Amino acid sequence: MTLDVRPLAESDLDEAWALGLTAFGGEPGTPRRDAPHRQQWGAFEGGRLLGKASLLRYAQWFGGRPVPMAGVAGVAVRPEARGRGVSRALVRALAASAVAQGLPVSALFPTAPGVYRGLGWEVVGSLDETRLAVSDLARLAPVPGVRLRPAGEDDGPALQELWNDAASAGNGQLTRTGPLFAGGAAAEALEAEVVTLAEVGTAAVGYLSYDRGRGYGPDSALRVWEMVARTDLAARALLGTLGAWDTVVGGVHWRGDTGDLALLLDRVVPRPYETRPWSLRLLDPDAAVAARGWSADAEAAFVLLDPEAAGTGGQPERAVRLVVRGGDGRLEPADPAGLPRLHVRGLAVLFAGGASTVRLQRTGLLDGPLPALDAAFAGPAPVLLDYF
Repeated sequence: MTLDVRPLAESDLDEAWALGLTAFGGEPGTPRRDAPHRQQWGAFEGGRLLGKASLLRYAQWFGGRPVPMAGVAGVAVRPEARGRGVSRALVRALAASAVAQGLPVSALFPTAPGVYRGLGWEVVGSLDETRLAVSDLARLAPVPGVRLRPAGEDDGPALQELWNDAASAGNGQLTRTGPLFAGGAAAEALEAEVVTLAEVGTAAVGYLSYDRGRGYGPDSALRVWEMVARTDLAARALLGTLGAWDTVVGGVHWRGDTGDLALLLDRVVPRPYETRPWSLRLLDPDAAVAARGWSADAEAAFVLLDPEAAGTGGQPERAVRLVVRGGDGRLEPADPAGLPRLHVRGLAVLFAGGASTVRLQRTGLLDGPLPALDAAFAGPAPVLLDYF
């Protein structure tokens, strides 16, 4: 099979839209037209579209700095063409295009992690959905000194600042800037039915965005999109507003990490009822290392293995030394003799703050001890709230 993989032309978009409906379901509607921030690609055989995928320009926070990221989404292949390498050809083309555009890392939400593992992506985190009982939140005591009020358009700068502070302190969150977020993080928050702002004096210290849902009674539930809080008092006050719904609502669908909830509530937080793993790939490791921030000086040498590197202009195997000084990092050439070998998938896990080198050794992504990398990449576990 000879595939022609290229950006979609205007005349291809109706067929690509129909293919997306076949692959993912949904209601027929007006096809989404191409835009500079959403680059759609197709794989053709004899002029017929067999598969399509989209590249989205984002940026993610890593180590306190924004790193340009290529989001891969909407990968779909015709049923009769599956198993013939169509998706691999598409994703390889997107990876090469991303590097050419200066996007050194790529993230995606895989429906089949094994397919993307073979191309260098690795699961580093999960966007989870958890159902909580409103009655557990109703147990929170009132918080004196924290004022709660509805947020509006005039609060946009405060909401943006709160998001920036919280997202930049972790690993993996989108910056919510650029063409895909024309209104920024504030507009994203204000799309919810209810947005509550927490203040101490005149300073904004947190916000909560959620939808009321429909109906009432034990089977009804609030839909929380996100909560950002600078202090534990702000978090308790905002959670208390959810608990105040206990007379008419039975549950809360919580989107995202529940680590803070586990420390704030006096009841065990249930396990997620739905998980959406997300994967990361370092398409250009040198540029990725230079772009992220670092909290501690470190130095470590290893052989980096990346069987897919040739497609993005790199080398399948090379000895490098990671040098971190004063918050900046770089990869420089090293002597390969006696160095442990690290797969690029393992480097992605470390880059995201998702695991230790001991785990990488146990799972075959690293073949020798390399504790200096633990110190270099130490930081918050990866979190990503925006599904694409």
